Amino acid sequence: MNVFKFEFKKLFTRKLIWFFISLSIFAIVGIYSLNWILTTNVEKQGLTYYDQQINWWMQDIQYWATEKEKAMEAKDEALIEEATLMEDDARSRHQRYSDLKEAYKNGEWSNIYKGNLEGLEILAYPPPDQPSGSSFEEQPISNFTLRASYEEIRYLLEHNIDSFESKSPDSMFLPTIYDDFSGNTLEKWEESTKRYSKQGIYFFYQLIQSFYIPIVILVGCFIFGNTLSLETTKKRPNLQFYKTLPINQSKLFLVKYLTGYLGVFLFLLLMIAIPILVGTIIGGFGDLDYPVLVYDGYTTEYMEVNAVEDTFHFITLQEYLIRAFLFTLFMSLFIYSIYYFLSQFIKEPIFNVILVGLIVFGVTLIQHPYNPLSYLDMDKVLTNEVQLQLLNTDYTYITGLIVNIVLSIIFIWTNFITFKVKKDKT
Repeated sequence: MNVFKFEFKKLFTRKLIWFFISLSIFAIVGIYSLNWILTTNVEKQGLTYYDQQINWWMQDIQYWATEKEKAMEAKDEALIEEATLMEDDARSRHQRYSDLKEAYKNGEWSNIYKGNLEGLEILAYPPPDQPSGSSFEEQPISNFTLRASYEEIRYLLEHNIDSFESKSPDSMFLPTIYDDFSGNTLEKWEESTKRYSKQGIYFFYQLIQSFYIPIVILVGCFIFGNTLSLETTKKRPNLQFYKTLPINQSKLFLVKYLTGYLGVFLFLLLMIAIPILVGTIIGGFGDLDYPVLVYDGYTTEYMEVNAVEDTFHFITLQEYLIRAFLFTLFMSLFIYSIYYFLSQFIKEPIFNVILVGLIVFGVTLIQHPYNPLSYLDMDKVLTNEVQLQLLNTDYTYITGLIVNIVLSIIFIWTNFITFKVKKDKT
């Protein structure tokens, strides 16, 4: 235990380590700042959208008011009745969008949810004798997307949960893998349905969807994973010091290995806490009950059929994050083990992290349920999206955990054998 404490304290006496930690924190704050700017712009676009609708219906009110005056002068009863009805309808819509604008400005999402549900219900669940559908830029929106969007908004309304910001607050579609848009329509759809948030836990959730965790693991390995390689160089022959002490090879390996991994793990915790903390201070925490869409697998090998027949369910963001944390724990152990193995042969940390990065992201192209790096995009694993992408239900959260645990143990043992052989030669 004393040796472990000594190694751990020694690790944090290096100024370069504190420099890279500080740099990582500044990077996360910078990313959040960019996210804050983008979210603020989206909020302004949402208000602009409502202003356009308010102005549009105001013009309609004025038009029909003028038409009614003309009809009254001409004593055209039919036209008077039509103009009165149209004017009343325009006033009703004008008031509706005025109310929605105020709700949007004040973050009162319930009214916005209700407005979305009114239009979505008939599209998501049309009567059997009245088939219905919806389109975006003249390309059809899948029935699965319509159903998922409706159920998500209904869940948010029932549980009084704040939503993410989007550029189309009046049509809050939830994009799914069943969407089949092409050309410029695909770009417009992605832009229209992209979600933003200033809230801490929502911001971190978005980071997970962007390979944040694997990147942080690699950076952590670069900073803390060199407990062995840096001490076998001519400038720092510190490993020779332990030959004078009554410490067996197994204990020495375990101390060096665990010291580095603990550093990586603590760095991971810090990089998880920073975006949540910064977001919470500036934009609020968010809601752990937020619904995350999980696919229930596929019915057939034809996505057009599946879009109608496939089912789904929601898990809370809290459950999603707990699963993501467990995945992070064992994935970090596996990637660290690869890095540690290479560091026994390559003494330069920058070369190690580049090589490990190429291995990690390169091997992901080899799609197989027993390839631990196939689970690198943990969001697609946790939501079962990978099953639909590859039409293979063997990709599961549990399988990914087991594979990462088993191969981590194998790599730890391989690291020990390599360490023992190399130390015997010195």
